[in-house]
Amino acid sequence: MDTENIVGILHAAGYPITADQSKADISLVNTCTFIEGSTHESKEVLDELSNNGKNLIIAGCMAQRFKGELFKQYPQAQAVVGTGNIKDILNVVKTVTLNLNSGIESKIVKVDDIPMAVADSKVPRLNTQMGPSAYIKIAEGCDHRCTFCIIPYLRGDMKSRTIEDILDEAKLHVQNGIQELVLVSQDSTAYGTDIYKKKALAELLEMLADKSGAKWLRLMYAYPQQLTEEMLDVIREKKNIVNYIDIPLQHASKKILKAMHRPSTVRDTVELIRKKLSDGAIRTTFIVGFPGETDSDFDELYDFVKESSFDRVGVFTYSKEKGTQAYDYENQVPEDVKLKRKERLMLLQQKISFNKNKSYIGKKLDMLVEHLEHHENNALKVVGRSFRDAPEIDGQLYLNVKDNQKTPQPGSFINVKVISCNEYDLYCTL
Repeated sequence: MDTENIVGILHAAGYPITADQSKADISLVNTCTFIEGSTHESKEVLDELSNNGKNLIIAGCMAQRFKGELFKQYPQAQAVVGTGNIKDILNVVKTVTLNLNSGIESKIVKVDDIPMAVADSKVPRLNTQMGPSAYIKIAEGCDHRCTFCIIPYLRGDMKSRTIEDILDEAKLHVQNGIQELVLVSQDSTAYGTDIYKKKALAELLEMLADKSGAKWLRLMYAYPQQLTEEMLDVIREKKNIVNYIDIPLQHASKKILKAMHRPSTVRDTVELIRKKLSDGAIRTTFIVGFPGETDSDFDELYDFVKESSFDRVGVFTYSKEKGTQAYDYENQVPEDVKLKRKERLMLLQQKISFNKNKSYIGKKLDMLVEHLEHHENNALKVVGRSFRDAPEIDGQLYLNVKDNQKTPQPGSFINVKVISCNEYDLYCTL
């Protein structure tokens, strides 16, 4: 979404935007440095562009984290723009363009020490996602201080947008043909605690369900201890809010959760969701190889995943990030042990996911059509998602269209019957 705001601001000001770097005068890279893997990916892109002699503007988390140090590593960089400085991007691009045309080398640093800005509905945005879904950031930053997480240092404390402003953006997306709105933040369940002095997520969900016009609303990034019965009641009662909860639990061992500064009530949280959303889907993530994690701790996590039977699970190996409390913890787990534990947990979840998917064979589901795919012999497949599937990260539904059937179009909702499956996807017929 930050990228979409950056592109939207520049597009609204008349700058031509291209995804073809060979045609660009300036390459603007919005970076991520949440974990080692994302930092590596960002650096790979920057290295390639820099080696090709492209003039760079480096935005986002790496700019916030490393500031002017990036000029030493990337001499082609003309400016760095932090996570709280999106609204400065137009002036930065103007200045860089002017300097380059005048033969002046630019070294501009626009990075607030404490990022406080959050883009509202008035900030131009150009939707770069293909398909019928759009993300809405309901808040920025996080008040928690999990010992493995660098986000509060990159994004600052929680800054909620007003309900009215979020509703304005939601209506605009729907007017532009979006069918599904995906609500995100670093801690969605704490939404409103800064500006309303109370948890206001239930009120926000109710307002969006009643007044946005969206066919589907989906909630991502719920913090375990903040999830309330009131929030779950609204999700259950409103027909256009999908019965889907994304709730990063991170571990099951109380010892490890305490070391992470995470709530130890993970089992109670799962039980509450199952009670309120009996047919709902749960997505979660776990970290393996956190400092001090023993075989016994991992076994506890393994058993918890086995007994909980989650719909979707993501597993990450612990990433040692400088600036976090856990960086200096003793008993760091060897990399090969982390990878073995990740593989064991993912293999377990594959079996669980396959059994979950098999339980849907013979059942009917509403499917949001995302796109069409042409295969061998000119066969056409319709690709979409059910309520159980968040865009880009979860499984998909595939539908074969017969010659005498009308082809469903992207953005439409159709009713399908599941006829087969694999570990991640469902295969259907009309």
